[in-house]
Amino acid sequence: MPNKIVTLHIKQAKKMKTDCAVLITAAGLSGRMGISKARLKWNEEMNFLEKLIHSYSSFGCSEIIVCMNENDYQHFHSLSSAGLCIVLNPHPELERMYSIQLGLKAVKTSSFCFIQAIDNPFIDVNILDGIYRQRAEDAYVSPGYQAKSGHPVLINKTIIDYICQIEVGTQHLNEVLKNFKRKNISLDHPEILININSDVDLLKYFNSK
Repeated sequence: MPNKIVTLHIKQAKKMKTDCAVLITAAGLSGRMGISKARLKWNEEMNFLEKLIHSYSSFGCSEIIVCMNENDYQHFHSLSSAGLCIVLNPHPELERMYSIQLGLKAVKTSSFCFIQAIDNPFIDVNILDGIYRQRAEDAYVSPGYQAKSGHPVLINKTIIDYICQIEVGTQHLNEVLKNFKRKNISLDHPEILININSDVDLLKYFNSK
């Protein structure tokens, strides 16, 4: 099956960062969760995916790219939001690095790109601004809280191009990033460490939902 790309429309912030994109990886099969993480409810109005799109569009990313599996692609492809590019990953079994490569190939003009996992919907404009202000052409930016590494990382054009060209195989993103200079920054935001990977995690952070 060929890769499919659907372009949608989302409301952009008044002050757009024309040099910055985000790739939201959401192609996993959510084996432990038993339900698509993209469809998990953030609140009564939004699911995880919609919350992240809202955060990144409010921040001002000029390109918002989501890499999804076939089931979620069919579910979300009719979203009526602007500037959103949905990329189909026909092989989610090849894991996240394959999704990252597919998604980064859809970046058109941006010199920087956040790599955002669907399992942390807590990322907000303040976090993104703190990371973006430290962007560097010679290094990727890795946020941390109390000496623990968090997400999302912000990569530059050199890394974007590199990932698009390599054979990803079974590599993980952190293994690929070892080839590049790392810029560590400390943020006063413990939520950058959160991952929603199971029902236990969901109950811990969303016990009222």
